[in-house]
Parts: sequence; C-alpha cells; structure tokens
Amino acid sequence: MSVEEEISKSIEQQFITHSRMNLFYTHLDTGQQFLSESKAIINDQKHALLQMNNECKGDEWIDLMTKYAFRTFCTSNQFLDLRNKYLSELRLVYSRLWQDIITEIQKSVIDFDSLQQNHVKRLKNWMRQTNHFVCEINDTKSPDIIKVVCAEYSSSLQLKLLHIDLDSLKSPVLDIGCGEHAYLVSYLRELGFDTFGMDRVLDVNDDDFFFRTDWMDFTFRPESWESVISNHSFALHFLHQNERTDSDYLSYANKYMEILHSLKKGGTFYYAPSLPFIECYLPENIFEVKLFRINDSYSSTHVMRK
Repeated sequence: MSVEEEISKSIEQQFITHSRMNLFYTHLDTGQQFLSESKAIINDQKHALLQMNNECKGDEWIDLMTKYAFRTFCTSNQFLDLRNKYLSELRLVYSRLWQDIITEIQKSVIDFDSLQQNHVKRLKNWMRQTNHFVCEINDTKSPDIIKVVCAEYSSSLQLKLLHIDLDSLKSPVLDIGCGEHAYLVSYLRELGFDTFGMDRVLDVNDDDFFFRTDWMDFTFRPESWESVISNHSFALHFLHQNERTDSDYLSYANKYMEILHSLKKGGTFYYAPSLPFIECYLPENIFEVKLFRINDSYSSTHVMRK
C-alpha cells in the first residue's frame, strides 16, 4: 500500500470511528482523537508528509478531510447548516490541523496531545458559531450525539404524500432535496418529464440533470420552473428554523419566496410539511394555496402561481 493510500484509509477510518462522538461531552478525552494508525503514519512518514507539503499537495488532504467531515455531519444531523460559507470555515479548521501536523513533525518529539486538543477546540468553536443548536440538543453527560437522520422515500410514497397527480404535473420539474439517490427524479424522467434534482449529498453520475449544492446556495431564477417539489426537505428545514431560538428564519423566508417566484405562471410548488406560519401571508392575487390533510397534525401544500 502506498503512503497516499495509507493516509486516505487512515482519514476515512478516523471519521468512521468518531461519527457518533459528542464534541460537547463533559468528559471528552481529546487525547484519544487520533487513532493509533493515524499516529503511526504521522510518526513513520514524516519525510513523505513534508515532501507533500513542500510540493503543495497538502490541499488534497485538507479537501479530503473536509469532505469526510461534511458527509459525517450530513448523516449525523440533517438540520445542520452546511452552506458554502460555513464549509469554507470548516475547511479552515482542517487547514489548521494540517499546518499543525507539519509543524509538529519537524520536531524531535511530536506533541500529539496538543495537536488533538487544538483541533477539537477549533471544531467545537466552528460548531458553536455555525450551528449552535447542536450544543443545546446534545447532552453534555452523553459521549454520543443525538442523530437526526434523513431518510429517502420511494417515488410512489412521495407522490402520495404530496398529492401530486401525474396527469396535471408540468415540466420542467425541480426536486429540491431529492436525496442521495434521487429516486423521484429518475422515476419522473422515465415517465418523460423533464426533471432535475438538487441535493448536497447527491451520489449520481449524470450531472446534466442534477445540482450538487445546498438549496441556500442555489439561485432560483424567476419564472424558470413549471413544478417544484420538496418532500421533507426544504419545507421541513424551514419549519425547523421557525421553531428554533437561534434560527436563520429570515434567510429561509427569503429563499421560500425566491422559490415561489421561480415558478412560471400556472406553475406549482408541491411540498410537505405545510408551512402555515408563512402561507397565510401570501398575497391571494398572486398565489393560490391548497392544503391536503394527511392526519390530525400533518398536511402537504400546493402553492400555485397565478
């Protein structure tokens, strides 16, 4: 196995091992953050690491660590705000870690305790500044985080929950938060609908019909879509923001209106759950709102642009 393969495998294993770690656990042992394999690589491959850094290859490892951190956070709590500006700040955390490693391996003895403590401290500060609610929902007495996972629904279930009649659905269609495998997008395309999908964790090969991005970073151009779909994605996150004390409610409200104005006249935004706290303020001369009750506490909504 090459040095590069060893490093890559070590980075992956680090994130797998610590995927449930609660950064805010009172008795968090920062001295155990680096696996023995990671420490061995840093100790045994000093020359190779220094050469990579001198050849400006450090960015590759910084990007890989940031990528794994992004995926780990996405799968641990779907409500984490990971738009581009916060990802850039997260990358700085791993850039500092790389720089610290390079500094330490030039010494006769590597201070792993300092390396680990400084990295955990910066990671905790990043989380507090970008997603403070995580500090509130995770008990400082528990070593493991509370996971808030995101599930992918079958195409048929999504269409049922959203009360979408395929005979009246119009193209082009945009599925916001289509999921890693974009089941509904693929299904609608097979039926002949000109459909596109957007998600920050997309795992598809055909980039012609997909936008791998956060919806808060995406520009919804005016009068672009006949149909926009959001099943337990944007609408659910907007509802979550509305109920939080440290929320970015206004950004979501502005994005919601941006989505509505991206509809062509006669176009419809289909979403669940419903958002009564903002739907009641939509001007009736521009938008028509229809609610579809699913149970006593849950409904989906169609907003048509007149």
